[in-house]
Amino acid sequence: MEKIDPGSSEIEQEVLGALAAARGHFVYESGHHGDLWLDLDALFVDARRARGWAAALAQRAAGCRPEIVVGPLTGGAFLAQLMAAEMGAKFVFAERGVSEEGAVRYRIPAPMRGAVSGRRGLLVDDAVNAGSALRSTLADLMDCGAELAGLASLLASRPAGLALGDAPPARDDAASQIARQHGVPFFTLVSLKRGLWAPETCPLCASGAPLGRP
Repeated sequence: MEKIDPGSSEIEQEVLGALAAARGHFVYESGHHGDLWLDLDALFVDARRARGWAAALAQRAAGCRPEIVVGPLTGGAFLAQLMAAEMGAKFVFAERGVSEEGAVRYRIPAPMRGAVSGRRGLLVDDAVNAGSALRSTLADLMDCGAELAGLASLLASRPAGLALGDAPPARDDAASQIARQHGVPFFTLVSLKRGLWAPETCPLCASGAPLGRP
C-alpha cells in the first residue's frame, strides 16, 4: 500500500498519515471503475485523534445548524456520531443491505426513523468516491421526512488534473453533485485525485489492466 502525498495543512497531513491507498484498477460498490483504492479501517483506531478530525469538520459545518447527524455504517456512522456530540445534535445510522437482485441499499433502522422525521439532517460519510452509500442513505433520510441541511466527509475524491476549487463535470464529483442537486453545502477535510469511469468507458479496461483489490 502506498502513502499518498500529504497536503499543506496539518490536519490533512494527520488524516493522510493514517490512510493507506493503492493505485490500480478497481470496481467500487457503485459499479464504477476507478484507479484509487482507500483503506479506511485504520482511520478510527485512534479514537482521540478521530475525535479531533470530527471536531474540525463539525466546526466547518456548524452553519448548517443540523438537528440530527446521519452516517452509513461503518465509517460514516462512526464519524457522524463524533460530529453529533460536537454539534449538540442527535445521531442515527444507516445499515447496509443487499437485495435478492444484488442491489446495495442503506436504510435507517426502524427504531430510529421517528427521530429523523421533520428534522434538519447533516449527512456524513468517512470518504466519498462514486457516492453510492451517500445517495442511498440520503434517499432513505428523505423517506423518513427529514430536511437535508448539508453533506460532510473526511475525504472526498476529485478528477485528476482539477484543483479543489474547480467545477468539474457533475458526474465526476459525486459529493458536489449531490450538494448542488439539493442546494446545500458540502464540507470535507481532504481531497484526493482519482479517475472514475462507467465500466463501458473505462480506459483501464480498454488497456487490458486486470481488476484487483488490495
